[in-house]
Amino acid sequence: MNLEAWNTLASMATFLVIAATAIAALVQLRHARRGNSIAAYSDLSEVRDSAAFAHAQEFVTADLNNLAHNPEFRYQLVHHAARTAEYRESILAINKVGNYYESMGAMVKLGLVDKDLVLQLWWEYILRSWKALEPITAASRRALGDGLWEHFEYLAVLSEDWETAHPGGAYPPNTRRFGIQDLFRDEDEAYAASKSAVR
Repeated sequence: MNLEAWNTLASMATFLVIAATAIAALVQLRHARRGNSIAAYSDLSEVRDSAAFAHAQEFVTADLNNLAHNPEFRYQLVHHAARTAEYRESILAINKVGNYYESMGAMVKLGLVDKDLVLQLWWEYILRSWKALEPITAASRRALGDGLWEHFEYLAVLSEDWETAHPGGAYPPNTRRFGIQDLFRDEDEAYAASKSAVR
């Protein structure tokens, strides 16, 4: 074999080694990205499942509406120096929920967590929280600009689109379902009617 043939073989071998290294690096990068996504998802789940977040979420979705009508509360919300102990806990709960979904929205937007996974699991909570916080967001944006909770807004828009696209849920089509018996339906409807009649 002449020198030219050896050079050609060496060049081909070098090319194959570089190509194999590049493929291995891409596979490794993909695994690392998947690992990072799982870690980010775990962090989001851990916060969501905490008692502190559940308490804040309950306040935002159940109690905030009444407080939002109070002009003194709205004033203190955007004027940090004017805040009193009376509203401090409420404002902390609002920020806890809003900032959580803001972080989640940023992670979804940057591809750090899977968008479809987040929407399938949490679209309803995201949308309910956005709607509950909308008056507060509007009041705060007057002072702070439209950048406030923009990733949360993005996530709420995705959630609304997901709800529209999946009106009956995301159960796989053509997959058998269990025939669930609603044993207490009549009893529960009668009880609910009796509670309504008392009011």
